[in-house]
Amino acid sequence: MAATRREALTLAIVVAALTAATPVRAADESAQAFFQGKQVRFYTMGSPGGGYDTYMRALVPHLERKLGVRMLPTNEPGAGGLIAVNRTVNAPPDGLTILLVGGETLVTAQLYDAPGVNYDVRKLTWLARLSSESKVALIGPKSPYVRVADLMKSDKIVTWAGSSKIDGNSDFTAVMAYALGIKSKIIAGYKGTADMNLAIQRGEVDGRIVSEESAVLYGPSNGMHAVATLARKRAEQFPDVPTVFEAAELSPAAARLMDWRAGIAGLGRLMMVTPGTPGDRVDLWQKAFAEIVPDPAFVAEVKRLSLSANHAGPDEVSAAVEAAMTTLDKAGLAELRAIALDRYYQ
Repeated sequence: MAATRREALTLAIVVAALTAATPVRAADESAQAFFQGKQVRFYTMGSPGGGYDTYMRALVPHLERKLGVRMLPTNEPGAGGLIAVNRTVNAPPDGLTILLVGGETLVTAQLYDAPGVNYDVRKLTWLARLSSESKVALIGPKSPYVRVADLMKSDKIVTWAGSSKIDGNSDFTAVMAYALGIKSKIIAGYKGTADMNLAIQRGEVDGRIVSEESAVLYGPSNGMHAVATLARKRAEQFPDVPTVFEAAELSPAAARLMDWRAGIAGLGRLMMVTPGTPGDRVDLWQKAFAEIVPDPAFVAEVKRLSLSANHAGPDEVSAAVEAAMTTLDKAGLAELRAIALDRYYQ
């Protein structure tokens, strides 16, 4: 009798498990069928040849094989990534538009009340983090500065390139200059990486702040050298370059500001899909990135491109975004805006 009851209980558990799994499998199959043969618009904020563009094109064949779609890679540089973000946010919510974007760009644009921010970063639909990255200060071949100490001691104004005040690099330039007491001027308005690189090579500006991955892609080949990593840990791509905390003695207030801004930079390269996309399609995208990005073959592939892959899921991304948006109080945020948006744009 006891055996019969155990068998009945076991059967009931199996049936319940199968019943619960059926809708999930059906949803997966429905989403997979939807994507078959469809064309997906894959936006990135980067200009052709830059780090974001390179990463996007590395992902395309993997996503096409995984989902059975045709990818249409599309570069939308300029406005600190806001053009690409707004195109994605305002696309039909069918799962056929995705975006590779810098998480810090989205956060800082909203924190600074930038024109063109038509979203709430805490309500966006995240698919994955592809990589987390530090920022480095790159100096050009015609600039006289070799070390952080040179920048700090200079009586002349150090000039930095940027595309806009909220491009994810220019505001960090301002934060660094303020924390280190560097006499600086940020020249914004460059259309993208190529324009800024040319300006640095010509000596029109001394340098720029950029992600470590982008820096290694075009820095050394253009005669630029990194003088500091703007984080607590040395950059993987520049292990011999000191951190800003190693290169200079910062006041507690300056160190807190640098730590906070470095944390936002650590959001890294994020993937998102148009808000309102059906949940089963979002799930399929999330699973695709969770399988592709940590795969050893893909990790090796992007490493050959001087990029990195360290996947994080949507919940971890959401938590990091929430922390970035809520750490500063109203007074701290007002001070930050004055530093980042006004102080270095004479």
